[in-house]
Amino acid sequence: MTESRKLNLFAWAIFFYLVMTIFHKAFVAVGMLLFIVLAFFTSKDSYRAVLKDKKLIFYISMIIFFVLSLLITGEGRWNKIKYYLPLIPIVASFYEFGPRISDKWIKRLLFWFLTLAAISSIVGSLTVIFDYNIFKMKVDISGRNKGAFLGIMYYSYINALICIISTSLLFHFKKFKKYVDLKFLIITLIINLVGLYFTYTRGAILAFTAGLPFIFYYTNKKTFYSLLLAGFVLLSWVLYLIFGNHNYSFYRFKANSLNESARIVMFKAAAIMYTKKPITGYGFQNYNKPCIKIQDEYDITPKFCHYHSHNQYLEMFGTTGTFGGVAFLLFFGSWLLTYLLGYRDIYLFSLPGLVTFLAICMTDTPFYFGAICSIIFTLFAMMFVKERAK
Repeated sequence: MTESRKLNLFAWAIFFYLVMTIFHKAFVAVGMLLFIVLAFFTSKDSYRAVLKDKKLIFYISMIIFFVLSLLITGEGRWNKIKYYLPLIPIVASFYEFGPRISDKWIKRLLFWFLTLAAISSIVGSLTVIFDYNIFKMKVDISGRNKGAFLGIMYYSYINALICIISTSLLFHFKKFKKYVDLKFLIITLIINLVGLYFTYTRGAILAFTAGLPFIFYYTNKKTFYSLLLAGFVLLSWVLYLIFGNHNYSFYRFKANSLNESARIVMFKAAAIMYTKKPITGYGFQNYNKPCIKIQDEYDITPKFCHYHSHNQYLEMFGTTGTFGGVAFLLFFGSWLLTYLLGYRDIYLFSLPGLVTFLAICMTDTPFYFGAICSIIFTLFAMMFVKERAK
């Protein structure tokens, strides 16, 4: 295969893995397949280079412990492992082909990434307002903004990542203006912020807010610390609103809400799961059945369990044990530390994206969503693109 064809294959792999997944989650599998094909044309030197990074060692360890938890316990969901296995080929291909992809392709990918996100937001917002999905051509009275076809508006967490990345691009537009039009960026950001509002996913809104201070981490430390302080004040107020003994509510943050009570009992169940099986856990993504048993055994009320715990950190320890939980923390912690201690232009938007993802992990389990993995793993792979630091 010629070099130009390899570069085109690389671009199309990104298109389906990242861009089309924003429209429909099924496309993540197509993108993975293209990256696996590209893996056979990626040099051994590129693999050696990326595998020297400790973050990849932590990542590989995490996947190994996920699999071990499934094998040892005989419980869990094997099908979710598919989201994580192609990461090494993805990173290696970014390392080798990333520096040579044309500006024209980058502009094209960014254009469709934001365009499809905006379309999904429009469809999702209309669905919430009128109880009808114009793309599916059917009535939808679920009350949740599900967007076009279970794309970015599914629980809106994916949209929170897109909004924070778009906001970062806007504030640092001078560095990225050759890749995106300013008016287009502003219009799509406004549409996606409206889509973020028209959802019951309060955790996504809070996660977006958590990422805002980090837009200024590299460029304006005073603004960074001021927004960080304001964020803590906002969080304290929201917690007071949720758990305080009063009747005051704001938007969908309601005092003594059943939604919050349900999350708390699920958090407790996940924590108890870890204390009962601290080595192996209960099996990767095997939460629901043990949750029911534990809530009955410890008389935890109100009785409420789901197929996940709504807290990625607690669930990792509860389902994959100490080794899986620690590997998860080491992977994302070392990644975050790389951002905080270094600088490249891509960190201007990928640091807020990572922080938003980590904040989402406090109220849900986004690591199980293929569409979120496509964004977060693309941001990770971009760290390995060989280019000048500034």
